[in-house]
Amino acid sequence: MTLIAVFIVLYVLLILAHIYGFLILKGASTRSENSAHTHFSVLIPFRNEAENLPRLLHSIEQLYYPKTHFEVLLIDDESSDASVQIIEAFRQHTQLQLRIIENRRESASPKKDALNAGIKNASYEWIVTTDADCVVPENWLHCFDQKIQKEQPLFIAGPVSFFTQQGLLYRFQQLDFLSLQGATLGSFGLKQAFMCNGANLAFAKTEFLELKGYAQNDHLASGDDVFLLQKFLKAYPDRVAYLKQKEALILTQAQSSWKHLFNQRKRWAAKASAYTSYFALSTAFLVFFGNLSTILSVFYWAELGPLVVLKLAVDFVLIYLTARLFNQTGTLKNYVWVALLYPFITVYIALTSQLKSFEWKGRSFKK
Repeated sequence: MTLIAVFIVLYVLLILAHIYGFLILKGASTRSENSAHTHFSVLIPFRNEAENLPRLLHSIEQLYYPKTHFEVLLIDDESSDASVQIIEAFRQHTQLQLRIIENRRESASPKKDALNAGIKNASYEWIVTTDADCVVPENWLHCFDQKIQKEQPLFIAGPVSFFTQQGLLYRFQQLDFLSLQGATLGSFGLKQAFMCNGANLAFAKTEFLELKGYAQNDHLASGDDVFLLQKFLKAYPDRVAYLKQKEALILTQAQSSWKHLFNQRKRWAAKASAYTSYFALSTAFLVFFGNLSTILSVFYWAELGPLVVLKLAVDFVLIYLTARLFNQTGTLKNYVWVALLYPFITVYIALTSQLKSFEWKGRSFKK
């Protein structure tokens, strides 16, 4: 029982640290000028995204940024649907600088291969990445440009959330994702960043090549974002930044079934054992054992109940801060049932991600 209590206390302290980091991380103001200094190459890997591409392409066309200052490179990862035809048709009626590039498989990670292909063909120094099932906000590139001009970073992470949907699965994912985003902001505020999302990312091409990009971790299916973050942090610890502003928020599609959600989370969790950051490893360790201890506390509820309530309270504070930042507080009414279910799902995914294969985008991957 004592060990269970210790892990819950350590978890609470970890979340309190992230709350502090969230609060001290400086936010950015809404764009207040029309200037655009930075040229961007926007990279979008895609595989069988015919359903989502029209929405993404329309949002890119609506970007409030000079079309002479950015290009769009869509990297086809062996699509078998109408994705390429949709892009070709769109290209006939747009003023965007837009190209389709074919992915060349060179590793166990199709997405890293696709991004490498895009970077090799990129015309500009600043690389921005997003996913084909996303929608970008109109001031997206202006947010990156202002951050670059103001702070001269080399790596910038941005926020991601979901389109509004109905159903219990969506509500679970929304709160789960808000907790992940809160932890991300908190870790950046603590200058111990360990997580980011490739759906909203920017980095300097010169330094990417200098650091050998995705080399050393291209045997892992995922992690194009996290491992690159760790490389930039190690080489340039003071030049890694986060866009803490609602105007930079990318929206993406929540998973359509529990099976798809579990496979997505397994894909994310499978890379945890390859982390090189001590803080990232410690966080993954404490999150797992903190949630496992929460489950085991049921057998000692009379003694450990108050600690579990404290854990639920600090988790709620971090999620609330994130939801308020992105104007998504409406989903907080589902917190109690999600918080009760969350430890079981977290422990299950953590264990199975290290032991079993998983499927993603019609492919099977091993850890």
